[in-house]
Amino acid sequence: MLCVCKACAGKKALSLEVLQVKSLHIRDTKRKKYMGQYAGYPIWLINLDSNPERYESAKKQLHKLGLDAERFSAIYGKNLSPGEVAACYDPALNQKKFRRPLSPGEIGCYLSHRTLWQRMVDENVAMAFILEDDIDLEPEFLTVLEKITHLKHWDMIKLADDRAGQGEQKKDLGDGYQLVNFAKVPNCTTAYALTLEGAKKLLSRPKFFRPVDVDLQFYPELNLTVYSILPYRLWSASRFESEIDKMS
Repeated sequence: MLCVCKACAGKKALSLEVLQVKSLHIRDTKRKKYMGQYAGYPIWLINLDSNPERYESAKKQLHKLGLDAERFSAIYGKNLSPGEVAACYDPALNQKKFRRPLSPGEIGCYLSHRTLWQRMVDENVAMAFILEDDIDLEPEFLTVLEKITHLKHWDMIKLADDRAGQGEQKKDLGDGYQLVNFAKVPNCTTAYALTLEGAKKLLSRPKFFRPVDVDLQFYPELNLTVYSILPYRLWSASRFESEIDKMS
């Protein structure tokens, strides 16, 4: 991957040409049947038990596209015991490397994503689509999923960006779509595709100390390759209040 962030200045970088568009799906691990999936790869929808309306909204939109998702009961940060927080969160590194302590909502959010990454490793899942529940989908979202299943040599592909970034380098994928990388990775975790190798890299950090979306902006620390496919066909739904803000 061509690293264009300041953290990678001076380092030898790889081109977007590393990614080769193929007519083959990822086949390096055995696929399993999941409650919600696309092309054999699971679609996981993160949703707090206290927010059934978000789940119903996301599920209805997915069903319109002929998709289903397996609901993951999100971790509510305020319900975590001090021991559970200490097992995953490093306050010393937080104080050293971030501007403020993480809120219970941010800890719960990170742990929800991290639990799904661990599931990928435990179940040997080659690739998964991970969505949060505050989403709006366009009909063309299916095309984006299809494009992803034909790409190789990547760890994460972000499917949404709350700041509409245009990217630095671009590779044409046909049908008006482009694979792009960024000088600064989009900071939302609304939706993304993740490979098994990417999940392993993300889990190589024993404890976290930044919000999950901010942490992804420091992808060189984990040798993670992060891209997006433009134009986006999934957006964060502004009609829902941020659960992290509510908990904070």
